[in-house]
Amino acid sequence: MRILALSDVHAPVFLKELREAFSDCGTADLLLLAGDIVDRGRIEYYGEVVDILSSTGAKMIAVFGNDEFDDLKDELRRNLTRVSFLDDERAILRIDDIMVGVVGSRGSLELPTVWQRRKIPNIDKIYEERVIILGEMLKELRGKVDITILLTHYATTTRTLRGENPRAWRYLGHRGFEKYLQDGLVDIAVHGHSHNGTRSAVVGRATVYNVAFPLWRKVVEISPKWRLTMEEYFER
Repeated sequence: MRILALSDVHAPVFLKELREAFSDCGTADLLLLAGDIVDRGRIEYYGEVVDILSSTGAKMIAVFGNDEFDDLKDELRRNLTRVSFLDDERAILRIDDIMVGVVGSRGSLELPTVWQRRKIPNIDKIYEERVIILGEMLKELRGKVDITILLTHYATTTRTLRGENPRAWRYLGHRGFEKYLQDGLVDIAVHGHSHNGTRSAVVGRATVYNVAFPLWRKVVEISPKWRLTMEEYFER
């Protein structure tokens, strides 16, 4: 099973580099898109990105970034049927007889931006409740799948934010998700948003990937750990 992931293409900004990165990418089974595929609501470029990614033949699962504005979500879902968008939702799929569960969301910030506080009522409450909601979804997958993936735009740990100004960390993600990583509810966490952070980190049993395109300048290949020992299986 081959899993690829990326985010923060901010098309058209990195569109040329993305095309070059996929010129010899080969095929894959699953492609995870962790948000900000387009820049500042310019969703007319999303289809062009999907055309490039389609060369992999992979099933595409995406979450919305902060640049895929809320009022554009329905249009994206309606026009891009090749992509399965998860918005505080989960999906289960079978790949090579392996059951893969994906919980997908934009994610949460510990401190909303000034713009968000001004434009989105109760945004603090929304972010805090989302941490709980996604945790319940992860628990529901326990025992039903071989691999559990948490896919968000915002960071789910500070360990992949190293490289960013520490004063900005609370505006880039939410540490509330770390308990799910530590507790073994997640095998793989994928996020974007942090252009200058750390590429990957291990938290508990989970491997966390920051797949922001400006950080890697290429598509990221995810290495799934799915063959659990008997001891690990019964501890889940």
